[in-house]
This record gives sequence, structure tokens and C-alpha cells, in this order.
Amino acid sequence: MVRLNLLPWRERQRLAAVRRFQRGLVVSLLFALCAVMVLDHMARQRGLQQASRIAERQAGLAQLDVQLESLAQLRQARERTLAQSAALAALRVDQGVLPRLFAELERALSAGLQLTDLSLQDGQLELTGLAASSAVVAQFMRELQQSRLLEGLELKQIKAHSQGDEFLLLARLPALSK
Repeated sequence: MVRLNLLPWRERQRLAAVRRFQRGLVVSLLFALCAVMVLDHMARQRGLQQASRIAERQAGLAQLDVQLESLAQLRQARERTLAQSAALAALRVDQGVLPRLFAELERALSAGLQLTDLSLQDGQLELTGLAASSAVVAQFMRELQQSRLLEGLELKQIKAHSQGDEFLLLARLPALSK
């Protein structure tokens, strides 16, 4: 069945409106495509800029890590140096103790008394010797008790031998036990 259009100008208007709509749609699609391409290009540029900034910051962080590592090494070296300095200071403080101890021992030694062994470990002094009698050992102990260097002087053992009395004295040397 064929339709007859009694008003051809209406048909032409309708076709013109369809063509305008199609052209508008195509132009809109082209604009949308261009906008998407521009936005994509801008997003890619921003991504590249961010990647370059990230790379720069990572390079800066790597330099800071190197500096931190060298700083940590310097701190460790400083701590070792401070520890050595403290140890040297302690030795310097203690360097006068042993000569004073020997002077005190020499002052306290009397005739008839002979020291055979002297050992000092961790502030603990052990004196071993041979005395003519136990009275000489008692006199030696009284002389040592007057010393300000020794604390806790005690007679650990005494044995009688044909040459004399062998004795063992213990004392603390507080100046060296720190």
C-alpha cells in the first residue's frame, strides 16, 4: 500500500528536521570526541609530570638516605669516641691510685715481713706474704687499715711454716672497682 502525502512540504520539513538532528548529533559526537581527546592528552601530560616529580623526589630521598646513613655512621663514630674518651678519663683518674697503693704498702712494710704475691682484679686486692710472726702480720694489717685506699681488709688465712707464717690478706680498692 502506497501512502500518498497530500502535504509534501510537511514531509520535507520532517526530513530537514531529521537531517538537522543527525548533523547536530554528528557535530556533538565530534565535539565530544575532541573533548575526550583533549582531556586524555591533559591527563597523560599530568601523569608524566607527576611521574617526573615522583622520580625527582625519589632521587632526593635517595640523597637524604645517603646523608642519613653517613650521619648514622658519624653518630656511631662519635659514640665510640665518647666511650673511648670516658675510658681514658677513667684511666687518668685511676692512674694515681696504683702508685699511692704501692707507697702505702711500702710504708706499712716492716722488718720481718716479705710480700710474695700481689694481685688486683676488679678492685679486689690479694696480698700473699711471709712474716716472721703473726704479730708482724697484725702490725702490717693495722698499718694498712690506716690507709684511705683500702676497705674491708681481712685476714683470709695464715699458716705456720719453718720459714715463718704465710698469710693471705684480702681488701677492696674502691677507687678501681668503679
